[in-house]
Formats: sequence, structure tokens, C-alpha cells
Amino acid sequence: MVALGAAGCSDDSHPNPGGTSSQTALKPVAVEVQEAVAKVWPDAPQIWPGTVLKDRKIILGDRGRARLISVDGVTDLSPAELAKKKIAIPRGGSSYATWDGHPAVVMNVSDPSYRSDAEMAGQSLSTTLFAAATDELYHATEQKWKAWKKGGELRGTEYPLAVMPRLYRAMLYNDLVAAYRDPRQRNQRLAGAAYWRSKWQKEFPDEAKRAAATDVGEGAAGYFDAVATAMAAGAGRGDQAEIRKRSQFRPLDQAIDPGQVTLDAESTALGGIAGLLLDETRKGWKQEVSRGRRTPVDLLLAGVSPVAEPPSDPLRRSIQDILSKLNTDLIPRLNPLVSAYHDKARPLLLIPMSAAEGDLDAGGYYVSHGVPYAILARLNGTFRLSGGTIEAKEASVLAGQIGGHPYLIVPMGAAGDKSTVASNRVQLSSGTLTGSSQVATRRTGGREEYVAR
Repeated sequence: MVALGAAGCSDDSHPNPGGTSSQTALKPVAVEVQEAVAKVWPDAPQIWPGTVLKDRKIILGDRGRARLISVDGVTDLSPAELAKKKIAIPRGGSSYATWDGHPAVVMNVSDPSYRSDAEMAGQSLSTTLFAAATDELYHATEQKWKAWKKGGELRGTEYPLAVMPRLYRAMLYNDLVAAYRDPRQRNQRLAGAAYWRSKWQKEFPDEAKRAAATDVGEGAAGYFDAVATAMAAGAGRGDQAEIRKRSQFRPLDQAIDPGQVTLDAESTALGGIAGLLLDETRKGWKQEVSRGRRTPVDLLLAGVSPVAEPPSDPLRRSIQDILSKLNTDLIPRLNPLVSAYHDKARPLLLIPMSAAEGDLDAGGYYVSHGVPYAILARLNGTFRLSGGTIEAKEASVLAGQIGGHPYLIVPMGAAGDKSTVASNRVQLSSGTLTGSSQVATRRTGGREEYVAR
């Protein structure tokens, strides 16, 4: 996911000394990633209290070859060594594992999405991999937070996509960037930011409530990533001038990527830039974020009186154009899914999320009125169960908790869906979901459910 106004996936700078390395082969990329790891991970507690990364590992794989990366160096791994540890390189993205008892992120270097993310951001492949691995491990630390445990709200941008909430958050972000870049404008720009935040909260109270947990978790991660990548590029942890110089947070203009106007991406960027400002203005703010439900933006703008300012017409038009195209794409995907969910005569297939192999590409998170689950627009991934395997390719599905367990939720019997259930086995042939698995049949609230197992 491309972060709002930032280069890459919630990250900002190049860890390699030159900043523009063109290396893509496994061996040199592993060396560059390790250089960044050695610079940054030992100092993780100074970036965010309680974050320990110095004993973590990264395993980079490519066509049967693999490298183990730690703060101490790079080690070649043979297929036999991986098999002995029961670790497989995912076909795409990343997965979690342990190596000699230490948490590890396993990444497929040949996944084209890493290269495309790097090209889009104008950064090296090693930067993208370092930032992605660091982000995954940092999020694992967040699971222990009191704020994270409260959770409970659905994650995602409301569908159909509306212009005004995205414009208000974009204007808020632009004011924060200006306040960070030019301290002489800080008071004026923070007052403008307070105006857009207040306007968003008043006009879209449901989204504001729902976004709180994301603005905490993704916002803190955006800050951690910004500082970590700046440090990897040579900035000292306490050197605010160097961190500002190496930060890639830039104002949004007419050239916006669609990935920048989603709730998650906004949360990452808003928290990142707000955190950098808080470092200069408010001690102890990180503990407040970790312990409660106050977001970095909430803390930054506490006590700031809003001052109205006009929206940017070019930015509004750009967002409107992007969302119009996205809605056109999403309507044939999501409308049938939402309608099928509301049709109680259709059984639900429940696929345990714990069966997912490696990293899942959700293709965007959305929510819709009357649907108590997150909507995944274009899910790609593999689910391996004891009774079979299910493949998702550009599948539009639901996801959420049922009976305290996380499931992928699929309303069955849609038009063109030739899937069948017989003898306690589901055979999927919808085009976007294929494969088969044993299922257990049950009824919940008068609706038939098939639980894959």
C-alpha cells in the first residue's frame, strides 16, 4: 500500500548509502538490507519505547536460494536448511516464521509487487524490502498495546467511495506537511489542520469513530517507518534536522496515486508526519498513543483553535477523478457481494484465516452499510487446510470475526458460480475462488454455514 504523500509503502528514504542503488539480484540486495538492519534495529527502543528488533531476522528468498539477515550479518541458506526449520519461501509477499526461537519475516524477493513499489517510489529494492520487513515486525509489537487490544471497529474506506472525507483528510495532511517543513508557518498551518480535522469529525462521525484504531496503529507505524528509514540513510536518532531533510513526506497535489486516498494510507501518513512534529513539541507522546485511544494527530492538535481555510480545487478535482474511476471498478465487484450477503437464503462459506499461506494481498479494505464485516476487493492468496486447498485470485470476499475466530466469509450461489457442496466437501469454481476442502455444516441465526477444515 502506498502511503499518503510518502514514497513507498509507509516508508520514506533509502537505507543504502547512495540512496539510489539499482541492485535487484538476491546477494547484493541482501547485503544492502543488512546494512540498514545493522544501523537501525539495535536502536528501535529509542524510536518507539518497548520495540525490540535487534534479535529479529529477515529471510530473503529467490528461486530456491535464500539469505538469512540479522544485525550481525548475512548467511546463505540451503533448501535443506529451510526444510529442516519447516520454512517455505511464500509464492508472493511475506510470511511469519521463527528462526532459532526468534521472530522472522520471510520474503519472496522475486515478487513483482516489491519492484513496482520501489519504482513507484523512486527508491531501491533494498529500501522497499527493509521497510516492509521492519513494518511487519513493528506491527507485531503493537499487538501488545492497550490501544490495539481495545480495537473492535471495522477497518476500511466506506463504499461507495465519497470525495469529501478524503478531501478533508488530504487537506489536513497537507497542512501538517507544511507545518513540519517550515516552522515559521507552524502555528498557521496547525490551525488549518485543526479546522479540517474538526470538519471531518463533525460531518463524518461514523468514519471518525471507526478510523480511531487505524489512526493509532497505522499512524504509529508511519512514524516508526519514517524515522527508521531516515536513520538507515544516515540520520542520527536525535538529529531532527537530518530526519527532516531525509523525510519524503510531500504535499499532495494533482498527481495523486489511487492508493493514497484510502483510510489506511491516510492513517499511515497522518500519523507519520504528526509524530515527527510531536517529537519537536511534546514529550511522552508515544506512551500516550500506546496506552490509550488518542491518535498522534489528536495529541498534536490538542488545544489548537481551528481557523477556516478554503479547500484546494485542483486537489478536489483530482480526488474526484480517482474515486470515480475506483467506484466504476468496484461496483461490479462489490455490489453483487453485498447483495449476496444480505440474501439470507444463500449459505456462507467460512474459510479460517489461520489457513492462509504467507502474505495475503487484500486489494483494498472497504466497509458498507449493513455489512458487519470488512470487504476485501481483490483478494489473492492460498489457504491450505487439512481437508484441501483453496485459491483466491482477484476475489471479492468478506472478512471478520465469527464466534471469536477470524474467517474469510464467502456468500455462495452468486450468478455464474458453479460451486457445489456434497458429502461434506465444497468444490469451488467461481472463477476467482477455486479448489476444494472438507466442510462442517452448521446453522447460525437461521442461515446455513459451511466451515472449511
